Amino acid sequence: MRNQTLKTNTITSHTSHLTSHHLFSHILRLTSCLLLIFLPTLTFALTGQVTNHTLLRPEANIPVSYIHHAASGVIIVRDTTDQQGHFTLDVPVDPSADPPPMLIARYNNIDYPGNPAPNGDTVEIPVYETTDQDTALSVASHHVLVDLNTKQATYILIIKNSSNLTYITGGDHGHGLELPLPDGVTEILRAPEGVHLHGNVLVDPRPIIPGQSQSFFSFALPANNQLNQTITYPTSSFDLLVQPPEAEVSTTGLHEHDTVTFGGQTFKQFATANLTSGARIGIRFQSVKSTEEAGVSQNTLIAVVVIAALALGAIAFIMVRRPNTNTPTSAPTTDRRTALLEQIADLDNRFENGQLTEEIYQTRRDVLKAEVAELSENRQTVLEQLADLDDQFEKGDLDQKHYQQQRDALKKRVANLSS
Repeated sequence: MRNQTLKTNTITSHTSHLTSHHLFSHILRLTSCLLLIFLPTLTFALTGQVTNHTLLRPEANIPVSYIHHAASGVIIVRDTTDQQGHFTLDVPVDPSADPPPMLIARYNNIDYPGNPAPNGDTVEIPVYETTDQDTALSVASHHVLVDLNTKQATYILIIKNSSNLTYITGGDHGHGLELPLPDGVTEILRAPEGVHLHGNVLVDPRPIIPGQSQSFFSFALPANNQLNQTITYPTSSFDLLVQPPEAEVSTTGLHEHDTVTFGGQTFKQFATANLTSGARIGIRFQSVKSTEEAGVSQNTLIAVVVIAALALGAIAFIMVRRPNTNTPTSAPTTDRRTALLEQIADLDNRFENGQLTEEIYQTRRDVLKAEVAELSENRQTVLEQLADLDDQFEKGDLDQKHYQQQRDALKKRVANLSS
């Protein structure tokens, strides 16, 4: 079926006895659905084409999804391309949508993004064939942010794929973009979902589409307070930011620059350019303070890292906590959403002051808004699970004990995901 519209609101009916709590819950849900029925939603026809930029042809039978976060919930409009790769989606008109909608085409089990266009414009979504050869990969920029207060480092790499093929190796354990860890590092603290270790090599199994994408990971500094790094891919620029700025740092292969300030935090800065594969970078920290002495929270560092990465040209990323009982708890979703909104505001100010070009500004803003949208979508999913759980209990499929345990757990997740 073409152009399917799915709304997260549902109406259920059954003859089992309802408690006052459940009756009130159903009245609210029914009211929401009636509002959706009787309040018309303005729509426009979003037209586009999915084209294969490897084979230079339109792609037929490709599912395309438009995801819109409305006040009533998440609305997903779907279509499938015709023989000429064309699709048409009747999507809501909401110029002030916050976060903005997302447009995705799925080809060979890989999601390719498109930019939703205003009424009257046609959207093109490029898709690509795949390769398991990484010869076209390089690093546009490699950012290293070190907080000596917490003795942690974060690597942010902007990966460039200069070919017309998406790099993917299958996604199994041990397959993907391989980045050797600095000498003495055997564990990562934070990384995108799916990133894992294979020996002393960090493996990012996510597809790398043509153009630029990003990868990042955080880890504790080795006991010797050194970062000795082998460069795997040709790297256009490499920079090191250290906090506090008065720290004593000696380097091999890097040059010291003036201090820089991001998000109210000042960093000592080192940099170099045009590193070849196999080059070595050496960094030694002479003075390392403890977290207790400095009093700097890990959540503050996370926010500063994201702001700094954006200022340096990195793409926004999602912090995913990896279990480790010896490290501080990661920032909750509400903190992450607040940090993202602050980054968007900072980005707006810098654009208004003429510090960013319109193309760079819009690209970074779209990525940040997409992450805010994902947080909202995760919350909506949990709310749907909560409603389904109520239905199961009312139908007698769950006893009181298990129902209450599961409901309490879901409500806690909703609270953590609420903005």
